[in-house]
Amino acid sequence: MTAHQDLALESSDYESTQRVNLTGQVYEQLIELLITGELQPGDVITERRMAERLKASRTPIREALGRLEAERLVHKQPNRGVTVSPFSTETFVEILNIRQLLEGEAAWLAAGRIPEERLEAARAALQALARNPHPTLTEIWETDDLLHGEIANASGNRLLADLIRDLRRRTHVFNAYRNALTPKYSVEQNTLLLDALAKGDRDQARATMIDHINTVKLAIIERLSGALR
Repeated sequence: MTAHQDLALESSDYESTQRVNLTGQVYEQLIELLITGELQPGDVITERRMAERLKASRTPIREALGRLEAERLVHKQPNRGVTVSPFSTETFVEILNIRQLLEGEAAWLAAGRIPEERLEAARAALQALARNPHPTLTEIWETDDLLHGEIANASGNRLLADLIRDLRRRTHVFNAYRNALTPKYSVEQNTLLLDALAKGDRDQARATMIDHINTVKLAIIERLSGALR
């Protein structure tokens, strides 16, 4: 292979990496619009307008929308373009059922492996949330993501951590769709979870995580049922 061919391959690899990075950035921005509720079910997304809004070219917009379509967060409709998908209670329950399995396993793997300073940071965030009589949904999510993110990362399984992150974001999207019908955040349960993680009690960490997500699931289903009556 000639030096010219080597340079051409390096240039091609660089451009490919840059495109992937741009697509990833646009994807994250679109997810944020879904989580905050700025994009709602039934909203039509046009490549041109979204490119202008996110200050990106249409290619990464198209590729990012393709990722969202694969995740069933958007869908293509004839003569309408890409539309934000409806999000049913049944889908939400399915997600939480899967989260129980995956995050229970992550907690088992992470017990005894999270650095003490990271556990203390999560504990301080929980205590601050407990002192706040009216926390915002964003404050709740940030605290919850800090704890669950530490656990997922400490599991030592990158694929497991990525799956958990994606499913948790879908939960956030659901909450945004349903006008933030989120139950009171369980500081006590998460404190028990932190205690089990700190002691390295794997079985207790798994059981507490599963109980926590089940509590969230039942509480939101109950609130949704009340809202629909």
